[in-house]
Amino acid sequence: MEQLNSIIGANIKHFRKAVKMSTTTLGELSNTSQSTISKIENGSSTSIEILIQICDALKISLKDILPAGLLPEQPDHSGKRQLLGLLDELTDAEIKTIQLLLSVNILPVIKQITPLLAALDELDEKSRNNLHTLLYSIINNR
Repeated sequence: MEQLNSIIGANIKHFRKAVKMSTTTLGELSNTSQSTISKIENGSSTSIEILIQICDALKISLKDILPAGLLPEQPDHSGKRQLLGLLDELTDAEIKTIQLLLSVNILPVIKQITPLLAALDELDEKSRNNLHTLLYSIINNR
């Protein structure tokens, strides 16, 4: 049973982090507390009602947090369910922006930016500050 609780907790943590949600926020959205979420993620047992509330807040099903193979095999749609849940929370303007971004072929731009980001990541702090100052002065015509 301890192993089951550990797996459930790890899966909840995985889905929570996938949407960049804090334990505090998940606690609020699931009508529990931050400490309850933390305990569950660390393998403590809890009621099925609380697990359902947590799953609802994460926009996933109870099956998504159970160990693989525990239930009969079915296609895994957990990522789709979570994405659809997040899309339901977007405004019309945000959805239009996403549609616009998806309709434009941004792959060539990403391929050009990737080496630049890698080079910027290798700069030391002084060089980054100098670059920041230079770019700031160019943008502000100074």
